[in-house]
Amino acid sequence: MAQSSRVRQNKVNAAAYIGAGIITPGAGGGGSTIRRLAGFGGDQGNQIRPSDGSKNSFNARKRFYTPVPIPNPEVAYTGIYYNSGNEYDYPNEVAYHSAIELPDGTIRDMGATVTVSPGTILAKSAKADGFTIPAGFYWIRTNGKVATGGLWYYTDAFRAANVGNMEEGVDLVDKAVSGTIGNASQQMPAAAIGVIGDMPAARRLFALTGDSLSQGVGGYSHATAPSLALGVLAGLVLQRDVGSVLHLGRAGASALANKDKYAKRIALMQALGVTDIFSDLGVNDLSSTSSAATLKTNLTALFNTFKAAMPTVRIYQSTITPSTTATAPITESNQTVPTAMQDGRRLTFNADLRAGGFSSLLAGVVEFAIPAQLDADPNLWKAGYASDAGNPGAQQHPNQTGGEAIVAYAAAQNALAMPV
Repeated sequence: MAQSSRVRQNKVNAAAYIGAGIITPGAGGGGSTIRRLAGFGGDQGNQIRPSDGSKNSFNARKRFYTPVPIPNPEVAYTGIYYNSGNEYDYPNEVAYHSAIELPDGTIRDMGATVTVSPGTILAKSAKADGFTIPAGFYWIRTNGKVATGGLWYYTDAFRAANVGNMEEGVDLVDKAVSGTIGNASQQMPAAAIGVIGDMPAARRLFALTGDSLSQGVGGYSHATAPSLALGVLAGLVLQRDVGSVLHLGRAGASALANKDKYAKRIALMQALGVTDIFSDLGVNDLSSTSSAATLKTNLTALFNTFKAAMPTVRIYQSTITPSTTATAPITESNQTVPTAMQDGRRLTFNADLRAGGFSSLLAGVVEFAIPAQLDADPNLWKAGYASDAGNPGAQQHPNQTGGEAIVAYAAAQNALAMPV
């Protein structure tokens, strides 16, 4: 079948963004290992707000997690960012100098300063040959500089106590290897997105394309790596121990807003060695104007774009969890279904998804809805599972209890561990 002009153009766009940075099979040696992004905590591209241009240097210390050792690491950076439905280039060059810090106090300088230009898909530090990041938590300390009057971006992807600390100021000295890094509140300057290392070829890398559920809004984060395995998507990858995670979701995201706005992120997926894409998009579409059929059409367009650029990538879609409105305290009897969803569109979409409605586009369907919804009325949340259990208003996110139940159910289902 001939490709549509849109699909052909997406291939051209992705190729133009990639340049020479693609990580290829066997790059780690003999085909048994591969160079790809490793671990959890690597979301860096979220657009939150720019600096005011009056401070041209900052220091960041960010915590990451890996369930397996990472040999011969390189620190990875990008010069793009995105919001709920658009992608952008950084407004100016940013120069980064990083070091890896281990819990035993070891600090490994990662070499010369790396200048990241606007639109750079992937930039890398020097490779620390012979050095291995052990399994567990570690930190990436980064000093960033922009030209006087230049801008750098903040992200809230690491929002939590003791996850990251930063300090901003005018012409700060390079503290990537030494010095004190001060505390911050919830927002961090964009810096390293994680590390690339020699991973076993079977160790997969999941790109998470999702909305606020993928970002852990509502209180859920996996207990093994709190605030780093954010959201039920990353929680499931960690629970099954099948690979690493690249967060590409954003609160408020929808299939409608993203179906033709993913070229830069696709190029980043390719450059970092993504093997699987895990989507939870849908609830924001269904809560507004999209019918079940329209959501399917828009997701199909997005998934076809992924497949056109990455023919071997495995794509997974989760069933859509409930969306209700409730008064406090939330019980099974005081929830109402928003007007847009009163036609049963969420249940219709989920039923079609489970029945193979996306045909060969999907490697599997991951069941999030059944463990979250009320048995007697699947339009509603189970009591105690929604995020705002003590507050009135919209209920679109699981709390820690609900998230744990969803992840446990989906882990037992084992959809992600299909044959490689």
